Amino acid sequence: MRVAIFSDTHLGFKAFGREQESFENAEQAFGIALDNKADVILIAGDIFNEVTPSTDVLVGAFQLFSKAKTSKKDIKIGVSSKKQVIEEIVAGIPIILIHGNHEFRGKDYTNVLHLYSKSGFAFYLHAETAVLEKGNEKLAVHALGGVPEQKALDALKLWNPKPVESAVNILLLHQNFKEFSPVEDEMVATLSLDDLPNGFDLIASGHLHWTVKQKLGKTTFLLAGSTICTQMKKVEQENRKGVHLFETQAKTIEFIPLPVQRNLFYHKISFEEAKPEQVIHKIHEAIEKDLKEGNALPPLIRLKLVGNLSKGISLSDIDLKAVEEKFRGKAIMSVSKEFSTTAFKKKIAELRQIQQSKQSISSIGLSILEKNLKETDFNDAFEVKRIFDLLAEDETDKVSEILSRRKK
Repeated sequence: MRVAIFSDTHLGFKAFGREQESFENAEQAFGIALDNKADVILIAGDIFNEVTPSTDVLVGAFQLFSKAKTSKKDIKIGVSSKKQVIEEIVAGIPIILIHGNHEFRGKDYTNVLHLYSKSGFAFYLHAETAVLEKGNEKLAVHALGGVPEQKALDALKLWNPKPVESAVNILLLHQNFKEFSPVEDEMVATLSLDDLPNGFDLIASGHLHWTVKQKLGKTTFLLAGSTICTQMKKVEQENRKGVHLFETQAKTIEFIPLPVQRNLFYHKISFEEAKPEQVIHKIHEAIEKDLKEGNALPPLIRLKLVGNLSKGISLSDIDLKAVEEKFRGKAIMSVSKEFSTTAFKKKIAELRQIQQSKQSISSIGLSILEKNLKETDFNDAFEVKRIFDLLAEDETDKVSEILSRRKK
């Protein structure tokens, strides 16, 4: 069988001049899968950019998934969990989804991915295994959706997936890993590559937006990457967006980049006793060089300005309005001015700490709640994510009920 794998489409992502880009890139990803005659499509989480997408975004996803549903291919698929086993013949190419941190909700609320599963457009799995059969071939996809990083290792051990005999086995995840994390923090990653179970032919994970492929003994580990750049990270500069095609017989992986995608340029420019005109000149120089690379789409340009300014010069003296106006429509820019001033250093440190956490604002709030609970006698007495979601929805009565019967 041929398996198409991609992740982090972030449908509904909105940024100036890029409102349709998430859908355009996702459509290219589906096109690559179909053009290369994939038998199954795996999407490793963060399909959507918001927990509760707008109606337009939901409809757009239906249109994307329908491309696979109308393709002529019949695969027998059985989905097994602790609750039940379901077997059916799928019309079209089956799409298997897991939730990412952007879709993750507590058990009191319905995950948006259930909508596509219930309507027959995709299979949404969490701590479940789908076994697909095509002729004499058998493929087992073991899927665990994203969980809060602090609980990731425990969740994987609790589920404890086992490879299916006489089948090619793929483990699908959506988590961070210590090996790829910029800081040592249990809220950023508790999973290590060494924690991954043995016996799988391929372990693929979403969440991180760049691509990595490496061998772990007989297993191939794959970071699927994203189909859209949302944060302009340096590691993505040389990392194209695309689709991975896994051949179950040969155990090979081919990467096919999206035909149309933006270039990303990342610059860290250092200054010493700089004057405003010197800073502006360097910015112009970097941008104009990037534009010479040429692309159908305006590039993403991330400029990180560091060092110090001349005595008597403040950050407010570095006016970027003229630069933005000059390159409007030619490039999409993000500029951070990290020059040495005490007050600004403090603000930058706070922002960097948030950025390194790789979490949404709601995830940061959840992390703070978890850390604070560790200092109380509640600790792990209840499911923190559930309480957090209920509080966010003003369900205080239900929270009081749960806390009153907390675990001993």
